[in-house]
Formats: sequence, structure tokens, C-alpha cells
Amino acid sequence: MMLAAAVLLALALIAANLIFASQVSSDQVLDGDPGALLYVSAFSGFSDEWELYDGRQSAKIVDEQLELRVTAPQTATWSSARPRFRDFDLSVSVTAKEGPIDNAMGVVFQAQSLEDDACDLPAVILCGIDQLVPLVGAAIRQVLDATDSDIRVAFLISSDGYYSLWKASAGKTRLLSAWIASPNIRQGLGMANTIRIIARDSSYRFLINGAPVSLCIPFDASATSTYYGGECIEGEMRDSYRPESFKSGNLGLIAQSTATGGGGVVVRFDNFLVYSPANPGDGDAKL
Repeated sequence: MMLAAAVLLALALIAANLIFASQVSSDQVLDGDPGALLYVSAFSGFSDEWELYDGRQSAKIVDEQLELRVTAPQTATWSSARPRFRDFDLSVSVTAKEGPIDNAMGVVFQAQSLEDDACDLPAVILCGIDQLVPLVGAAIRQVLDATDSDIRVAFLISSDGYYSLWKASAGKTRLLSAWIASPNIRQGLGMANTIRIIARDSSYRFLINGAPVSLCIPFDASATSTYYGGECIEGEMRDSYRPESFKSGNLGLIAQSTATGGGGVVVRFDNFLVYSPANPGDGDAKL
């Protein structure tokens, strides 16, 4: 009898902790003095602040790294951290371990749910879980391949030496900056690359292994980016991405298979660091 009561109490405490954590994280935006460390995850010890799940796509902690696995072709899987950020200076190490080199992997930012009371999960009880614990709801969508109504932007690199920028909204994706070859990407499986994104003053800048990269941004904000023969078609090369709205959101990590490369993509991430961006002229944040 006492054992059963203790178990029920423990479950109640765990549930209360999850609900409290999700409510706090949904409103809190992490910021700090210029150059201050805001968040760090080496994926060792605890993983409560990341979406972890299993299924046809999976997100797991393996050998103190976050591993994303994509089995089907032309499919993406991701995992986001609980905290929200607006201005940030992010760095993460990414390594493709298995699958084709025609792949995609990188960082998700400005991730946020649409303000919509409707629930797209296939059961009322799942909708209740989604409202109470958003990370669990996102994991359920991944496992069930349910329709995703979130907004997110993703900066991606590939193991064959290209990078691009994408936006997803209400189940649709748009190529903000086309795939462009970069000599700074270490090509091949097992090769670690460091992605860095600096968000400050309504703009995002991107670096690969310490080298800044330029984006092919269309003149028409609703058009798809096209880069061909070394030229940005009906657009211009820019050193930053300036979205129509600069909002806070979650940060995450993503792996994707392509139609030409096929499935079987396995990517691992390590040393996820987020600083507050330094003031202009003060040097870089401590990355």
C-alpha cells in the first residue's frame, strides 16, 4: 500500500515538473550581456531539454552526442531545445556518420508554433499532452508523421560540399537561398564541420568552419532562390539574411535525406553552444 502511494506521488511530481518546465520555457527568452554564455549542451548527463523519440525517424543521445536518423528518402527529422532565443551567437559541430554524401544537416532557428487553437493530432488525449508538454507533442508528430504547423528556418550543409537556407511553414517549404558550393566544407562521411549562426539587429549571418558565407536572396521576397553557373539568378548575393519579422524562437538541429541521395542518413551533433552576440567592434563572442 505504501509502495503504491509512493509510486503515485512520484508520478505526480514528475508530471508537475514537466508541466511547470514547459510553461516556463514557452514564455522565457534567454538573453544576457554581450558575449555572455546563454546555453550549452554537450549531450552528456541529461537530455530533458531536447526532443528525443524513436520510429522511422529518430532522435537519440548516442555516445554523448545527439544522433538524428532518417530512414526514408526526401524526409527530414529534427530535435529542438526547450529555451527560446532572439539575439544569439550559436555554434555546433555536425558529422554525417552513415548514408549518402548527398544529404542535408544543420541548424533550425526562429522555430515557433502558429497561434492556432486547432489540434492536428489523431486523438484528444494526444492534443492534451501537446498543450501541456510541447516537446512531447512535437515528438509524437515525428513518430506518427503528423502534419506539422510550425514555422522554422533551417541553415543546411551537405557532405558533398554545399550549403543552403530554407523556410518551412504550415507543411510547406521554400528555398530562401539555393544550394551553393563551399570550399570550406569538409566533405565525406565522418568529417566534422562547425556551423555558426549570429543573430543580431534583425539579421542572421552564417559561418562554416569559421568562414562567413554569402546567400543568394531573390529580389522578390516570395520567389524561390536560384543559383546557376556561379550567379544568383533574379537576386543578389548578400552576407546576411533579413527576415520580414525578427522574432524569438527555439533553436534546434536537423538532418534530411534527399530525393537523389536516398534514405539511411545518420548525423551526430556535439558541443551546442549559444552566446549572447558581442557588440560591434568588441570582437566575437567566446566561441
